Amino acid sequence: MSIKIFNTLFVTFLISILTFSHSYADEWSFLSTWETIKELKENIEQLNKVNSELINDLTELNTDYKLKTFLRTDLSKQEFSDIKDVVWEYNENNSVIESELLLNAKKQNSVISERKKLLEEKRKFYSWLIPYINTKYKAEFLEYIRRDATIFKKQNIVSTDIIVKKEILDTKVTKIESEILKHKEYIKDSIKNIIESRLDLKIKNLNTNKSFNDLNVDSKIKVIDKTISKVKIKLQKLENTRWISWTWDLINSNDLSVLENKIQTYNIAVNKLEWFKQTILK
Repeated sequence: MSIKIFNTLFVTFLISILTFSHSYADEWSFLSTWETIKELKENIEQLNKVNSELINDLTELNTDYKLKTFLRTDLSKQEFSDIKDVVWEYNENNSVIESELLLNAKKQNSVISERKKLLEEKRKFYSWLIPYINTKYKAEFLEYIRRDATIFKKQNIVSTDIIVKKEILDTKVTKIESEILKHKEYIKDSIKNIIESRLDLKIKNLNTNKSFNDLNVDSKIKVIDKTISKVKIKLQKLENTRWISWTWDLINSNDLSVLENKIQTYNIAVNKLEWFKQTILK
């Protein structure tokens, strides 16, 4: 077979195997938004397994078929230099396009354009190599290209979908965490309001108590200071318990939450009593 015929057939072959086709993976970013967190995690795990298999296939391909073995044996130093330059340019172009693809995938934008560009770069690279290929190895070389293109297409789809699903998963988790935080803050504020209302009622009852009202100002202050002192002792014990628990990790989250609520209650009590004492001193 002449070089010209080989080149023509080779270009036709390249176009056929490196033609971009719209994949269902481009719709996954939309469908993934309806998946639960559990489903997303399971799908990502499965996709990672597939991606690892494809990476192994690519490694095996490059181990079994060294691209340089298909080159002509009579290449000049200049031709070798030209090939190195083209390989460098191909890798650089791929790096730029892959960065764009990664960015768009994370933003859950369409990556069809970038995928087309990557396939086009590969097609141009192999097309450029045609004059340097030994026609004796045309069958092996075409098989190498076919395998490479097949793996490349699959890996491109899988790796992109992993990025998209991870981003959707992160978004869902962040949203849930935000909702949980808001809920906790709401509960915290509600508990604080309830505690303050109850303490206000107790102070009001004390203030209207006949025995308390019969006391002079100094005696009233002593009663309040004694109460404040008792509350502060309890508060200090609770804070010591919290410090020990944090240091040695001796308490679960639920018990810690109860402890925090108790500390909050005693802090509010101290502030209310201090305020009540000031009203008496005026």
